[in-house]
Amino acid sequence: MLYPYLLLFHIVGVCGLFIALSLEVIIVSRLHAAKTTLHVHEWLTLSRVIDLVLPASAFFILVSGLALAWTGWGWEHAWIVFSLGLLVLLGILGPVINGPRMKAIHVAALAAPVGEISPALRKAIAHPVLRAYAPIPSLAALGAVVMMVLKLDWLGSGIVIALILIVGLILAFVRKG
Repeated sequence: MLYPYLLLFHIVGVCGLFIALSLEVIIVSRLHAAKTTLHVHEWLTLSRVIDLVLPASAFFILVSGLALAWTGWGWEHAWIVFSLGLLVLLGILGPVINGPRMKAIHVAALAAPVGEISPALRKAIAHPVLRAYAPIPSLAALGAVVMMVLKLDWLGSGIVIALILIVGLILAFVRKG
């Protein structure tokens, strides 16, 4: 009886997650292309949406996903275990990898004079780890969706995780420069 509502909350959370992760990729890309501090401030203002949508989406995904696992699916399915692991990993890596770098951009943007981007702000924006990491969470989320939709076994889920790592490393290497 509760299953359709839990599934709805889960899907709404996933939609919100993809919105937030897409915005993150766009913001990092647009910050890199920004020509003035005004442009930087505009894109940083949009990052506030991520600060609202991402935790709410993660909450919906986690609570509804745990309820779905406990009430219906169980924990013996690889796609559940791996998807939960990816969500937890993203929840840790985002603040550890992106958090300090985005904060540095915010601080440098507040300190920068109006007009052309200062060298300190440009350095913060051009941090290679930020640019390389930006597409990784979206790729991991897509991998989780693939596992959940296809209900993959341990081997299939392991292959998806391996593909996420390989494609993620390739993207990181390509985007680093």
